[in-house]
Amino acid sequence: MICMTTDPAPSRRETLTLPAQDARFVDRLMDPASLERWALHQLAGDVGDSKAAILRAAFHVGIDRIVELALDEGYRQIAEATTEEEHEEDRRITASRRRRGRVEGSE
Repeated sequence: MICMTTDPAPSRRETLTLPAQDARFVDRLMDPASLERWALHQLAGDVGDSKAAILRAAFHVGIDRIVELALDEGYRQIAEATTEEEHEEDRRITASRRRRGRVEGSE
Protein backbone atom coordinates (compact mmCIF):
# COMPACT_ATOMS: atom_id res chain seq x y z
CA MET A 1 0.00 0.00 0.00
CA ILE A 2 1.01 3.60 -0.41
CA CYS A 3 3.17 4.98 2.38
CA MET A 4 1.73 8.37 3.28
CA THR A 5 3.99 10.87 4.96
CA THR A 6 3.13 13.48 7.54
CA ASP A 7 6.19 15.51 6.57
CA PRO A 8 5.26 19.20 6.85
CA ALA A 9 7.59 20.14 3.99
CA PRO A 10 5.83 22.01 1.19
CA SER A 11 4.97 20.21 -2.02
CA ARG A 12 7.28 20.58 -4.99
CA ARG A 13 6.49 20.31 -8.64
CA GLU A 14 9.18 18.43 -10.58
CA THR A 15 9.58 18.27 -14.33
CA LEU A 16 10.28 14.84 -15.72
CA THR A 17 10.99 14.07 -19.36
CA LEU A 18 9.86 10.56 -20.23
CA PRO A 19 11.21 8.40 -23.02
CA ALA A 20 8.52 7.19 -25.44
CA GLN A 21 8.31 3.74 -23.81
CA ASP A 22 7.67 5.26 -20.37
CA ALA A 23 5.11 7.69 -21.82
CA ARG A 24 3.24 4.73 -23.35
CA PHE A 25 3.30 3.05 -19.95
CA VAL A 26 1.75 6.16 -18.37
CA ASP A 27 -0.95 6.00 -21.05
CA ARG A 28 -1.68 2.41 -20.02
CA LEU A 29 -1.83 3.45 -16.35
CA MET A 30 -4.40 6.08 -17.32
CA ASP A 31 -6.62 3.46 -19.02
CA PRO A 32 -9.03 2.12 -16.36
CA ALA A 33 -9.35 -1.16 -18.30
CA SER A 34 -5.60 -1.87 -18.58
CA LEU A 35 -3.75 -4.54 -16.65
CA GLU A 36 -1.23 -1.91 -15.58
CA ARG A 37 -3.99 0.13 -13.92
CA TRP A 38 -5.34 -3.05 -12.32
CA ALA A 39 -1.85 -3.82 -10.94
CA LEU A 40 -1.48 -0.28 -9.59
CA HIS A 41 -4.84 -0.61 -7.89
CA GLN A 42 -3.72 -3.90 -6.31
CA LEU A 43 -0.56 -2.29 -4.96
CA ALA A 44 -1.87 1.14 -4.00
CA GLY A 45 -5.63 0.85 -3.60
CA ASP A 46 -8.05 3.33 -5.09
CA VAL A 47 -5.90 6.29 -6.12
CA GLY A 48 -8.38 8.31 -8.15
CA ASP A 49 -8.55 9.04 -11.85
CA SER A 50 -6.42 12.15 -12.35
CA LYS A 51 -3.07 11.78 -14.03
CA ALA A 52 -1.37 13.43 -11.04
CA ALA A 53 -2.96 10.99 -8.58
CA ILE A 54 -2.07 7.97 -10.69
CA LEU A 55 1.53 9.10 -11.24
CA ARG A 56 1.91 9.90 -7.53
CA ALA A 57 0.61 6.43 -6.61
CA ALA A 58 2.96 4.74 -9.09
CA PHE A 59 5.83 6.82 -7.74
CA HIS A 60 5.02 5.82 -4.15
CA VAL A 61 4.79 2.14 -5.10
CA GLY A 62 8.28 2.45 -6.57
CA ILE A 63 9.57 4.29 -3.51
CA ASP A 64 8.13 1.62 -1.21
CA ARG A 65 9.93 -1.07 -3.21
CA ILE A 66 13.22 0.88 -3.15
CA VAL A 67 12.98 1.38 0.63
CA GLU A 68 12.16 -2.31 1.12
CA LEU A 69 15.17 -3.40 -0.94
CA ALA A 70 17.46 -0.91 0.84
CA LEU A 71 16.31 -2.20 4.25
CA ASP A 72 16.86 -5.81 3.16
CA GLU A 73 20.39 -4.96 2.03
CA GLY A 74 21.08 -3.04 5.25
CA TYR A 75 19.95 -6.00 7.35
CA ARG A 76 22.05 -8.32 5.20
CA GLN A 77 25.11 -6.12 5.76
CA ILE A 78 24.48 -6.02 9.51
CA ALA A 79 24.12 -9.81 9.62
CA GLU A 80 27.30 -10.20 7.58
CA ALA A 81 29.20 -7.94 9.98
CA THR A 82 27.91 -9.72 13.09
CA THR A 83 30.53 -11.95 14.67
CA GLU A 84 29.94 -15.56 15.66
CA GLU A 85 30.19 -14.50 19.32
CA GLU A 86 27.37 -11.98 18.79
CA HIS A 87 25.27 -14.66 17.07
CA GLU A 88 25.86 -17.00 20.01
CA GLU A 89 24.89 -14.28 22.52
CA ASP A 90 21.68 -13.63 20.54
CA ARG A 91 20.89 -17.36 20.63
CA ARG A 92 21.45 -17.46 24.42
CA ILE A 93 19.15 -14.47 24.94
CA THR A 94 16.45 -16.03 22.76
CA ALA A 95 16.68 -19.37 24.57
CA SER A 96 16.52 -17.62 27.95
CA ARG A 97 13.40 -15.68 26.94
CA ARG A 98 11.73 -18.85 25.67
CA ARG A 99 12.45 -20.67 28.93
CA ARG A 100 11.15 -17.71 30.95
CA GLY A 101 7.99 -17.63 28.83
CA ARG A 102 7.36 -21.33 29.39
CA VAL A 103 7.87 -20.98 33.15
CA GLU A 104 5.57 -17.93 33.36
CA GLY A 105 2.99 -19.68 31.20
CA SER A 106 2.81 -22.70 33.50
CA GLU A 107 2.06 -20.65 36.61
